[in-house]
Parts: sequence; C-alpha cells; structure tokens
Amino acid sequence: MSAMRRIAGILWPSFLVACGMEVLVFAMIDPIHSYCGADALRMSRQGIYTVSFFVFWLMAAASSACTTLLALPSEKETAS
Repeated sequence: MSAMRRIAGILWPSFLVACGMEVLVFAMIDPIHSYCGADALRMSRQGIYTVSFFVFWLMAAASSACTTLLALPSEKETAS
C-alpha cells in the first residue's frame, strides 16, 4: 500500500468520525453556556466549534493511525 493511500485511509475515516462527534456533542451542549475555558480565551461560539472539530479529528486520526500500524504485517510474516 502506498504512503498516500495509507494517509488517506487514516484521514478520511477520522474526518467522518469527527463530523459525527461534532454533531453529537454540540446537539446536547451549547459551548457558550458551559464552562470550557473558552471565555478566558475570548472565543466565539464558532471558534469553539472549530477548535473542537480539529481536536475530535486529531483524536480519531490517532486511533486510525494506531489501527493501521497494528495491521501492518510483522517482520516474520514478510520474511517468509
């Protein structure tokens, strides 16, 4: 598998998971009415949504990358 295909295989599913997480979390929570430290940074509601999306995407990408790493064949399997 080429490197670009592997990266796309990590980033695309994690993007979809981040979209779903964004919808699920912010359907139940209004970031302006909950304390999350954003008021100390003077972030708008849209800013909180944006930062949260990228955090969700990073977490999902890390999970996908771990799965891809664990799915690679071991050295013993490639030698035989």
